[in-house]
Amino acid sequence: MADIVPFEINIPSSELDLLVAKIKLARLPTKHSFEWTEENGLTPDQVSEVVKFWQETYSWRDEEARINAALPQFTTLIDVGDGFGTLNIHFVHRLSTKNGEKGIPLLFVHGWPGSFLEIEKGLSSLNDAGFHVVAPSLPGFGFSSYTTKDGFDLRHHAAVFNKLMRKLGYEQYVVQGGDWGSWVVRSMALLYPENVKAVHLNMFKTFKPTFPDGKEPEYSEYEKRSLDRFHNWFLKKNLDYGAIQAARPQTLGYAMHDSPVGLLVWIWDKLRLWSDNYQWTPTELITWTLMHYWPGPTPGYVIYMENNPPAMMIPGSWADKYLEIPCGFSAFPNELGILPRSWAQQVANVKFWREHHSGGHFAMHERPDDLVADLIEFYGSVWRE
Repeated sequence: MADIVPFEINIPSSELDLLVAKIKLARLPTKHSFEWTEENGLTPDQVSEVVKFWQETYSWRDEEARINAALPQFTTLIDVGDGFGTLNIHFVHRLSTKNGEKGIPLLFVHGWPGSFLEIEKGLSSLNDAGFHVVAPSLPGFGFSSYTTKDGFDLRHHAAVFNKLMRKLGYEQYVVQGGDWGSWVVRSMALLYPENVKAVHLNMFKTFKPTFPDGKEPEYSEYEKRSLDRFHNWFLKKNLDYGAIQAARPQTLGYAMHDSPVGLLVWIWDKLRLWSDNYQWTPTELITWTLMHYWPGPTPGYVIYMENNPPAMMIPGSWADKYLEIPCGFSAFPNELGILPRSWAQQVANVKFWREHHSGGHFAMHERPDDLVADLIEFYGSVWRE
């Protein structure tokens, strides 16, 4: 179609010059009145080391060229409806050469603090396995525009991506998501079952179901650990970031938009806590940060305000429905929330479930081979049904 336009990242030199100046003048804390440990956040030594790398070694232009070469990108206009106007949506789209028109269209949706870059490590393997892959930037993230009207919730994200897939010629397709992507693709599966043939999640959160016999099932050690991590580690001790982002997204956005180092530390803290001993390189940390810095991070916070808590955690909401299409789940031990299979079976038609013994929240980046293998097995079993 004429309005599907090839896209390459090309940050203006004026923006890059300003960033270089800000990094050169970065002001880091050197005095404190308490013992500074990782329990208090990232240490000054850790941050100083990465900032020095950013000042002396890191090259955005090299990263920009690498991303453009690795990921074929496009933009197109999507009329959201409901008064939200038309958004310019950015996405990666690469066809498989294996099965031609018979390939399986796959929509891959990221979350925060990720971006469309999360598909990079798994893209070639998915293409080789026969998948036509579409990996968009969420509205307001990366290089996708955002609405000025409030009330843009999960249903509207779902509408945008369903329209995108159909505009690309995919009347039926499969979906995969983690973090906010998991909420979006679940919404798509509920709202557009005539288009979405199967949904796969590597993050699954829900309210505690009522079991038919009134008794909870026996949980495996893996499930007990997952429940403990979700309820006692995440909800009780590590959910404050979401409350901050939801409460005053624009106020926080001013600070992070002005301070690239501040944004780096805010994002890096989550990357280290939510992954499973993944050794983030300085280049990865900086590039992931810039995916939010270049467009401005505020819309990435607004999604928390518009969906706090997500509707799928609220009994009786529009999303409190049984998901009838085939559902697959990949559990990674350091995920924020991958609740027991018995819980999933109360709300979804579970056709695939696999528990991995390493990996965290950023599965496609941390453990791409494991997640891709799961997707190939699951979608291959349900696509032709």
